[in-house]
Amino acid sequence: MIARSLSFLFAVFLLAAFTGAAADDEEAYFGEWSNNHGDVLRITAETIQLNDDKSMRYDDITEDSDGSFYLLQITTSDESNSFDGKYIRITFGSDADRFTLITYRTHADALNQRNESGRSEWVATDDED
Repeated sequence: MIARSLSFLFAVFLLAAFTGAAADDEEAYFGEWSNNHGDVLRITAETIQLNDDKSMRYDDITEDSDGSFYLLQITTSDESNSFDGKYIRITFGSDADRFTLITYRTHADALNQRNESGRSEWVATDDED
């Protein structure tokens, strides 16, 4: 009886640990965002899409972040890239519902935050549609 109870508790513990790990996999930039030009930006765990353009695959190549910024690399071929650059830096301020998106053409420029090729401000869209 004690062994069965311990097995149950262990299973509950593992489920809680797994559920917590899964929740951590959702990044702050996932979701639907809009800007003051009426554009819509959709970001999932695998793709990023601007308006009705074809969605593009990306890799999150962020290193050493406190969660206030992320660095993404577009992995879809250049001819179908909706952004003016292959590297995207997303930076959050004090409001988690807003971020600045900056594009760069090279990895070195993105890491050193120089030679921006584009910049835009985005706000989370309402989920109450």
